[in-house]
Amino acid sequence: MTGTARVRTATSEDVAVQGWAQDVAAAPDTWPFLSGAWLRGTTAALSGTAAPLHGVATRARGEEAWLPAYLFKEPPAVDWDPRTYLGWERPDGMQVCCGVETACGVSDEVAAWGVEAFFPAVVVGSPLGYRSEAAYNFWSPGLLGRLTDQVLAAAHEQGARAVVAPWVPDRRGNEEILDAFRGAGGSVGYWGLDDHLELDADSYADHVARQPRKRRQRMTADQTALARAGLQVRRVEGAGLEPYVDRIAELVCLNREKNGAGEEPHHISTVMREVLAAGAEPWGYLGLLDGQVVAACVAIPRGRRLFVKWAGFDYEALGTRSGLYFSFCFDMPLRDAYGAGMRWMELGSGAHEAKALRGCASREVTTALWLADEALRPRAAELLADFGERRRAAFDDPAPTASTPVLLPLAGATTPSTDSCCGGS
Repeated sequence: MTGTARVRTATSEDVAVQGWAQDVAAAPDTWPFLSGAWLRGTTAALSGTAAPLHGVATRARGEEAWLPAYLFKEPPAVDWDPRTYLGWERPDGMQVCCGVETACGVSDEVAAWGVEAFFPAVVVGSPLGYRSEAAYNFWSPGLLGRLTDQVLAAAHEQGARAVVAPWVPDRRGNEEILDAFRGAGGSVGYWGLDDHLELDADSYADHVARQPRKRRQRMTADQTALARAGLQVRRVEGAGLEPYVDRIAELVCLNREKNGAGEEPHHISTVMREVLAAGAEPWGYLGLLDGQVVAACVAIPRGRRLFVKWAGFDYEALGTRSGLYFSFCFDMPLRDAYGAGMRWMELGSGAHEAKALRGCASREVTTALWLADEALRPRAAELLADFGERRRAAFDDPAPTASTPVLLPLAGATTPSTDSCCGGS
């Protein structure tokens, strides 16, 4: 849809919140982490820490788009701290999601610039969804660039010293976000890989039958690990998840803590309850031992894509090498996705090699960073590039690769540990 009506952009603390079904119908290929309900939950979860500063565009009646953004006046969790993407490490050792070692002395160098060189800071995207992307139900040339310009301008007006879009996926149109940062004097660098799986077989059984022998063996080993664990597996949907929300959030945070990342249980529980209240029907996979939930995975169906988002395990009860991750986060959702006629599974970042060994493809994710201090920008660009190349080596991704899925214009188109710290984010 192109039209000739003038596109208007502005900054807002709110975006449209409607029922989940209506939201999906309006923009079926948009990430669920950008929906009005998800962002409302994010704003509530980050209350007192961050204030929404969303870029919003409207055209004709009912046509709207938004690029989420949040203003942090003080240093936040490490994943939302712009210094992290230059190689800075927190003194307590907490790392950015899927972190890597940085060059010697870099952390001290960035720290020496001072907190005032970065804060207040604006994080572009959905902080609790690990997505720096826009949601929209209409298309106009340059729309994403204009939204990004709007957020950058609003950040400047608010006195922000840094703006970071940490997780820009390689999807149609998103280059405009990166170009807007470049045009403002910012820089971009590699962040990581985002894994997904095309469901192009006729059924789950047909999918398995098509796989090479070693891949089938891995899937069988996943099922064997589950059988040996002796868990009672329970599948719950939608409102049926409510009694388990707090326990799921606790397990997810245990998973992130194990991988060196940090998140608060109330962040997850607040967003999950907001999404449920909007009428979403997430699929929950729970593993119980002696009546206690010790394993959990939650996947969110949206349109013809299934987003595997939250996963966590009780490592004291199961051990750190239980081998259950892919039973809960790949095999069970895969069966149900085929049963529901879905065509894609989105599995997020983390455990990339293990996902690739099970047939997943990947798209690259890029970080964009702008600093108000022009004197620091050249060195910041060097550090961002170095941090990205270290992450590229860690992901064993030698060269940029194009995104595999063909998306509609409305959408913008075995390892030491296989647990993913950011799930399907």
